[in-house]
Amino acid sequence: MTVTEANAGAERMALGPCIPAVRESRPTLRGIAISTSTDERARSFRTLYDLHVDFVWRNLRRLGVHEAEADDATQDVFVVAHRRFEEFADRGHGPRAWLFQIVLRVASGARRHRRRHPEIPDGGTAVDQEAVEPGQADALARREALRELDRALAMIDMGRRAVFVLHEIEEMTAPEIAEIVGIPLNTVYSRLRVARAEFEQGLARRGGER
Repeated sequence: MTVTEANAGAERMALGPCIPAVRESRPTLRGIAISTSTDERARSFRTLYDLHVDFVWRNLRRLGVHEAEADDATQDVFVVAHRRFEEFADRGHGPRAWLFQIVLRVASGARRHRRRHPEIPDGGTAVDQEAVEPGQADALARREALRELDRALAMIDMGRRAVFVLHEIEEMTAPEIAEIVGIPLNTVYSRLRVARAEFEQGLARRGGER
């Protein structure tokens, strides 16, 4: 399995939409004071959350946040977004570009926390040992495919990984990525080229180990 121009579209279709289906529920907006009235700001933020919570969750996972911590990290992203909501201005890239900047910071913080506290609450064993109900085989196969993706992505430096994820999975253009990440366009192309090679090497290495 490689990420080339020929199969990138199929890769995106396979990876992106299936992630929410594996989850049992969405993170809630606990801890965020959102009025239930007709307040325009509250309704706008609720719409932002509903439309983009899965985008935030899956990109936190792609940037190295463990599945056991992804819901809390998603909550953290939207807490920050709620606090800075008045600052949001669509410069032509949509709210996902703004949210991804927050995702990058939260994911980086989670990685630093992981280095200081390496133990995951259940070590992932609860996921690995879950019972397989009839009809769940496809979902578990997708989950295993996503784990392979995570392992391959984990071998890529965070800066290159962000560019790779935005381009290959979220289908953003190189100029959009340059604006979001705050790097020159040529650097986007350079990081993408290296990340593709690293990703393919990671998958090949995983295949060889198996």
